[in-house]
Amino acid sequence: MLKKMYQSPLFNSFLILCFGLIMIGEHYSDHVPSWIIIDPMVLSIPILIIIAIIPFYNKRNPHDAVKASIIPMELREEDEGIQWITFKATRKVYIFYAFSIPIGIALTAYLNHITYFPIILLVVMGTLQYIIYWTSMNKYK
Repeated sequence: MLKKMYQSPLFNSFLILCFGLIMIGEHYSDHVPSWIIIDPMVLSIPILIIIAIIPFYNKRNPHDAVKASIIPMELREEDEGIQWITFKATRKVYIFYAFSIPIGIALTAYLNHITYFPIILLVVMGTLQYIIYWTSMNKYK
């Protein structure tokens, strides 16, 4: 269950969103409404709890252990069929970034009066990346 949670795009999207809100609240508190400002401990404590659970989970489920890796856990490459599905999903994400990065650069230059816009842009792009990947993976399954 813990491994599925880590592989879930909703979990990763939630982390990106929370990190973005914390960055905006910490560095741009003068420019945003007070309801957006979140204390970093609000996110740090649940993350530390989840990290502390990993060794216990690995002892109880040695066949399905959560291991640290450079390769993201979302990339499932058990057989050729899943490799093909992963290829199609990552291809869509690559195409998304090929279009969104130039648009993001132009928007950042045009909306330079919104000082926290780059963080919002990165949060939106990161969240959309996981949504595109997840919908593509579910489409081909």
